[in-house]
Amino acid sequence: MVKGIIFRRAGQGFFSESETYLENFDNISHNSGTKVIYTADQNHYLDHWEEIPAGNYFVKGWWTDEKDQPITKAYVGDTVRFHLQTKDIQNGEEVLFTIYDWDGLKIMNDKLTLTNKNTLQELNKIKIQNNLGFIEWKTGKGILNLLEEFGEGNEIELFVECTYKDESIDLPDRTDDYLIIFEKEVLITVIVELPHSEETGWGAKGLAGHSAMAIGERYFDYGPNKNPGIYSERQYDADFNNDGDKDDNVQIDHPDFKNSPGQPWWGTHIARRKGIKPQDVTLDMVIQHVKLHWEKDGTLIYGKVHTIEFYVRESEANKMINWWEERYDHLKIYSVFPWTGEQCTTTVKTAIKEAFPTFWGVNGMPTTTQRPDGLLQDLQSFTSTSKEHSGQLAQITVIKAESVDFHK
Repeated sequence: MVKGIIFRRAGQGFFSESETYLENFDNISHNSGTKVIYTADQNHYLDHWEEIPAGNYFVKGWWTDEKDQPITKAYVGDTVRFHLQTKDIQNGEEVLFTIYDWDGLKIMNDKLTLTNKNTLQELNKIKIQNNLGFIEWKTGKGILNLLEEFGEGNEIELFVECTYKDESIDLPDRTDDYLIIFEKEVLITVIVELPHSEETGWGAKGLAGHSAMAIGERYFDYGPNKNPGIYSERQYDADFNNDGDKDDNVQIDHPDFKNSPGQPWWGTHIARRKGIKPQDVTLDMVIQHVKLHWEKDGTLIYGKVHTIEFYVRESEANKMINWWEERYDHLKIYSVFPWTGEQCTTTVKTAIKEAFPTFWGVNGMPTTTQRPDGLLQDLQSFTSTSKEHSGQLAQITVIKAESVDFHK
């Protein structure tokens, strides 16, 4: 909304009094900071509206998307435009501009620098034609850098300082019209199967359970490959024969849960059923797989299964994805002993800690977590970090009760 003057007319006896008065005639709404009084003996009507320029050379500034639709919100990664309407500026003249993140006080506002990707020179001028001009850019790394600064929260608000000759002015004129930018949110779904209550030994300690996760719809998990065979140390990034290098193809005759090549676990089982790659398994496929009968359908999922859901920023989700993609490229050694290799719970924990590395910060997790029940306990205090669900506690749902017909 821009500042302006409303002119009204009436047939006879019209009286109008206004203080801090604004009207929006798109939907005929009336707002006033103090009071508004207008009466007329006959019907009154709007005669005309005169916009009050923001300055001597500047009429107004506003934000739009790349299709010139007005906006006040955008996601990181969107293409946005800042438009400028001027007066008494000759065609071809340039207005200097600086984009700031509004922090409430002028001295605290952070500058956002735009750079020409070809010349690497700073973009800081808008060319005026017919008293109009705009600058367009795709939001990205610069916005993320501002969002990561201490105290910024999960959004920033952008305005533009425009300068021509001896006049400098901040636009849009109203703070309500500043552009709010925040990251898209991604749903994290951690899946935890607890060992059956009748399990004993290693099974009761966690081996009969499982931990897995989905980032959006992309599913990831980790487990042992118990098939004897020849394995490439380079592919697994592991020294299987303990000869000091990782360059050999090694025959492994008796892989087990204490020392074996790693692989996606449920992901591999589902991929075989569907004739796809483990990387292509989705969250929905896994949920359907979990609900099958543990014995009749051969899933061996007979413990109680929980999902823990919370939302994170896209950049946080990408850190987790990058970790899992690296693990799928180099599956390493699976072992229940953390000093020997990795297992289902430690991989999920480590991926999450890529986004939340410290124990004392938001969604901190102890480094000692090794078992599915410990992971479930840790995640109960997790909260969403996205703008839309900021601070909301993780939602925990039992999607499968432990099997009543379990037997060894």
